[in-house]
Amino acid sequence: MKNDISRVKDPVKETHDNIGLSTPCHTKEIPLWLVLLDNIPTLMLFVLGFLIINKLTTAGAVIFAFYTVFSVVWFWARICPYCHHYGTRACPCGYGVISSGLFARKDPKSFQKVFKRNLVVVFPNWFVPLGAAVFLLVTDYSVPVLILTICLCVIGFVIIPAISKLVGCKNCEIKEDCPWMTTNKKHNC
Repeated sequence: MKNDISRVKDPVKETHDNIGLSTPCHTKEIPLWLVLLDNIPTLMLFVLGFLIINKLTTAGAVIFAFYTVFSVVWFWARICPYCHHYGTRACPCGYGVISSGLFARKDPKSFQKVFKRNLVVVFPNWFVPLGAAVFLLVTDYSVPVLILTICLCVIGFVIIPAISKLVGCKNCEIKEDCPWMTTNKKHNC
């Protein structure tokens, strides 16, 4: 039997076609180093948050750890299926491929609305550890907590946004559609 590559089915195209969508117009493959650059600081933020909250309560730190995982999975489930990068390697954080393996495709025309509505789920990953850090610095100051707090602030409020805006989002093919980039232009395929 002849091996005909043209008969190989594309699951992303089939998913899009099944719900009346065209194949994504953005298929540029993001290199692994960029995906890691986007995710390693976020993982560091989660670890720092755990360490800071653990200074207050171990149970709270464990709950925070579960919440960080929950918030990422929520993002994959509630935002990524609407993104134009769903099912492609064009997503700067790599979520497009992960999400497509776990959740069904949704209508990308709703991406901006869905993104804005669901992004709030990740905010506690930044602000709960910061609140715990401020509480610890006021009530039981220590140099280790100060160092953890400075690292949390630098990574969470300087490095992550800088990587997002200057590297990951800067070259993103759908930045005109993304509320994170604060533009309301429509992207035409």
